[in-house]
Amino acid sequence: MYNNGVYLKNNSNWGASDAPVKSKWIHRIIQKNQLSFQSVAEVGTGSGAILTELSHLLPGVKEWTGYDISAHAIEIAKKAETNNLSFYHEDFIQLSTFSDCLLIIDVIEHVENYYEFLLKLRKRAAYYIFHIPLDLSCRTLLKPHILKQQRSSVGHIHYFSRDMVLWMLEDTGYTIADWFYTKPLLDIEPQQSVKNKIKKVLRNGAFAISKHRSADVLGGYSMMILAE
Repeated sequence: MYNNGVYLKNNSNWGASDAPVKSKWIHRIIQKNQLSFQSVAEVGTGSGAILTELSHLLPGVKEWTGYDISAHAIEIAKKAETNNLSFYHEDFIQLSTFSDCLLIIDVIEHVENYYEFLLKLRKRAAYYIFHIPLDLSCRTLLKPHILKQQRSSVGHIHYFSRDMVLWMLEDTGYTIADWFYTKPLLDIEPQQSVKNKIKKVLRNGAFAISKHRSADVLGGYSMMILAE
């Protein structure tokens, strides 16, 4: 779906509208852990908008590079190229490139064999930053059409809970240095339907009482993870 036009039809800006928020979350985990890099690469860069946003937030980074298997995505991303920001229509797994920090943002859930994918990324960077949606919750198990919608519109073929993400990274040799939940993007949008406003109030209330229980029961959250 990433090369035959299906994903592009369903997501015309290839995730660019979410980039300002996601890049702030990435910047937050970098700043919190007092990290600095000379080079940052992104696997599955999509529109390239996250790297573009981060290049403004982290001007000290000398080299920004994005890779994607989709020609449609790279065609969009290349419009944002600069002297130190480049995009390539390449499968990063097939290359021997090393980067100080590797971004894997909302990619794992799209990969057919994500264990093999994660193992092949090992030793390709000093640090890894993952963003992984927690599609599995009590709510989605009771309403499986939500998962089906994720599958058809944005290509999620795997669904995770918090524990499953932690086990997966541990199994493939990553050491988690830090992580936090990120809120559903629908909760951040200024214009919301009455239904979504009610969901936001319920989630925020539950999250204030118990972060883990809110993620497990109501769902909609993702994990931003720093790993080595």
